[in-house]
Amino acid sequence: MSDSRSIPEGATWLRFPRFVGDAAMQLPVLRLLRQMDIGPLVVWGPAATLALVEGTWFCDAVLPDAGKPGPWAMARVLRRHRAARSIHFPKSLRPALAAWLARVPERIGVDESLAGPFNTHSGPFWDAEGPFLLRYHAVLARRWPGLPPMPYADFDSGAPIARPGGPYLCLMPGSTWPSKAWPAAAYRAFLLRARSGGFEVAVLGSPGEAPVCDAVAGEEGINLCGRTTLKEAAAWLRGARAALGNDSGLSHLAAACGTPTLALYGATDPGGSTPWGPRSRGLRREGVPCAPCFRPDCAIEGHPCLAGIGVDEVWEAMVELLPA
Repeated sequence: MSDSRSIPEGATWLRFPRFVGDAAMQLPVLRLLRQMDIGPLVVWGPAATLALVEGTWFCDAVLPDAGKPGPWAMARVLRRHRAARSIHFPKSLRPALAAWLARVPERIGVDESLAGPFNTHSGPFWDAEGPFLLRYHAVLARRWPGLPPMPYADFDSGAPIARPGGPYLCLMPGSTWPSKAWPAAAYRAFLLRARSGGFEVAVLGSPGEAPVCDAVAGEEGINLCGRTTLKEAAAWLRGARAALGNDSGLSHLAAACGTPTLALYGATDPGGSTPWGPRSRGLRREGVPCAPCFRPDCAIEGHPCLAGIGVDEVWEAMVELLPA
């Protein structure tokens, strides 16, 4: 991680979230800021997600948090480095209040969590409509009217990995909520379908997702669960012909890497959170009256919103996304 002595003064500071999916959705924002050439960019936040962009073109420096700092501690950091601008899209009061306490001249963020009054340029997120990345774009446009369209991230982590010799797909069967997970048996059947179609299949996930990843990978898959860094996972995703996952962080990361991505939706709504990429799609089963419920656990027997999506339907949707 960057030494605090190497942090440029007068930079734009972008606050990174702690969840992988939210962090992946900041990558197009960083690319847009790079295209605008607004000067040096510093990304700060939790060390786990900062590792994704450290040493990449997307920023000039990273600064990890020491624990979970409060707004006064965060303000001291911004003041010490004379931040010229703070962009903070996490739905939290802390970064907006910290930038205000530090008297950062420009404070750009969302209204949620009572942060709006502390921003110089602010806008709604949950009360806005459309894809999440366009909601961020609308907030940035309050500072820069007429700014370019939100780009796709086209993220390349640069991490070296030992890819298969032939074409491969990535599966990401894990999820923070059980209600957002397509059944493991369905992922397993999809993997076998892909293998019979001539694809190797890499299964990605966090260490806590090992049971489901083990069940999906079996002997036929390349089981990478818990065996990659976040940068290495991004490299695997970038090299894949396509990726399949739930509404999860790795699905958003796959799209940010430019990989054709199919994300399956049940408890949540693809209208806002479909992964932002050039060939990405959110798939849900229509006609399920309880969906989206936005509940962590399904209260309906059989989990119809996701269990009702068949393997054949998913395979056909994936084939449509594959590059010619």
